[in-house]
Amino acid sequence: MTLGIHPYHASELYAEPEAWATLVSLANTLPTRDGSCVVAFGEIGLDYFYLNKASKEDQQRAFKEQLELATTLDLPLFLHIRDSHQDFVEIIKPYLPRLPRRGVVHSFTGNADQMQELVDLGFDISVCGISFTTAEQLEMVKEIPLDRLHLESDAPWCEIPSTPQINGLLQSAPSLPPSQKPKNYVSGHMVQGRNESCTINRVALVVAGIKDLALDTVANAAWQNSLRMFKLHDTVDN
Repeated sequence: MTLGIHPYHASELYAEPEAWATLVSLANTLPTRDGSCVVAFGEIGLDYFYLNKASKEDQQRAFKEQLELATTLDLPLFLHIRDSHQDFVEIIKPYLPRLPRRGVVHSFTGNADQMQELVDLGFDISVCGISFTTAEQLEMVKEIPLDRLHLESDAPWCEIPSTPQINGLLQSAPSLPPSQKPKNYVSGHMVQGRNESCTINRVALVVAGIKDLALDTVANAAWQNSLRMFKLHDTVDN
């Protein structure tokens, strides 16, 4: 579980009088409770694609204030960047000396140069279906260092695109469960029109194909990176 205000909801921090105090209270109590499942601070960042959800000004203010709060916590960041790379980097750089655990930029859709800049700043990169949309993104995925790679479905959004190249990489993929309309939902089936967590194996297959690596190599690397980043070893061992 993560704790933070998504950039879509940045304006709510300032529209609701108790919102910031509630976030600070949760940040100061939840991660330190016995058995806490909070493993990262986020999802925070910038998203300039849907500015009707929150203005640039509110997003930047919320990002800065949450980064300041994050410096008081022993948690990595769970980060969001969309159409905002330059502002994101400029805002986060001054905080890095006080964020030793860095974090993961999730569902990354930037290009290879942007990815490399984030890796050079100490961040890991997570990809999902939306990361496979353009030729530029596929080149970016190919260049992600294996020791900085994470995989996700980002369900219920971000389905893997159906293109000749991607479909070719999925020829060996196991069949997915049948899907049902929401009103006819059956346990163990997918919900029609919705991405599901069970597609994570297909994300791994696509990445393995792009990188020309064995599926186990990619899956094991991503697994170990996530264990390291989120300090999940004790949880998994138990």
